[in-house]
Amino acid sequence: MHPADAPTHPDAHAHHREHHPAPDAVPAPVLPGKVAIWLFLATEIMFFTGLLGSYIVCRGGSPATAYSNLFPPATQLDRLRDSRGVLIEGGIEKGHDAAAQAIAEATGKKPDEIETILKAEPSVVNGLTEKQANDLASALKGHGLEAETITLKPSSWPKPYDSLTNPLSIDLTTVNTFILICSSATMVLAVSAIQSGKKARCSLFLLATVLLGSVFLGVQVYEYHELLEGRIYPPGISPTGHFRPGVSLFASCFFTVTGFHGLHVAAGIITLALVFLASLFGKFSAKNFAAVEYAGLYWHFVDLVWILLFTIVYLI
Repeated sequence: MHPADAPTHPDAHAHHREHHPAPDAVPAPVLPGKVAIWLFLATEIMFFTGLLGSYIVCRGGSPATAYSNLFPPATQLDRLRDSRGVLIEGGIEKGHDAAAQAIAEATGKKPDEIETILKAEPSVVNGLTEKQANDLASALKGHGLEAETITLKPSSWPKPYDSLTNPLSIDLTTVNTFILICSSATMVLAVSAIQSGKKARCSLFLLATVLLGSVFLGVQVYEYHELLEGRIYPPGISPTGHFRPGVSLFASCFFTVTGFHGLHVAAGIITLALVFLASLFGKFSAKNFAAVEYAGLYWHFVDLVWILLFTIVYLI
């Protein structure tokens, strides 16, 4: 029998494998989709860095007398430093007519101007001398209104919780920020679920993320409506009574920064809604979840940007 035809001992192959181990497994290359999403997020980081940087530059370069508690933004205050005003904080509903009459006698303003003053929250009568302000405050108190004389206080930028120069509702936006943070948590749970092969659980958390994101965006739309149309503000916020992009540099910066972020949130909600629909049709599994992961990365980025934006624009 030829040596080549001789039977091979079963341990021969094992002995061969011991002396010639299999080469190490080559790690899988980075998926093109992941490279693309990270490159996209890098461009978005640069965009928002420029946007928030511009906001900071505009704020830092604002003159020390750009805003005040008595006069519209950008009013020249050099000749108005001795001006006084009257702040009306309550009792207007019951003493409306009496208040209108007292303001007319003290200022000579027209009825439509007085009506705008009384509808503002809070109401401010400006451009008075110290005596006029004291007399008007006394007259309003005599009619049951809560009124006090205030002096001119200029500032370079509206301060948080200053209802005479800043119309932003920090309390409402704090709750809205918490809602957005919760949506990031549900997004993490969605990715974790599909990585474990739990398709139904993934769909549930994707739906929760879409709903929470929609609530956030809805609250922002409500805030915009209140600022643009829903309420009337005192002159220190806007000369027109409404907070719109053209009334001040602060308003222009606010709507630009939050508007662009709102567009990104809307894009994220649409993307997540499409991913959610795909999950309902079983498109994802423990081995195929890239789309869920990429959508999650984008959503976390949007949330992180909002936290920075909220801190810089609303709280500082």
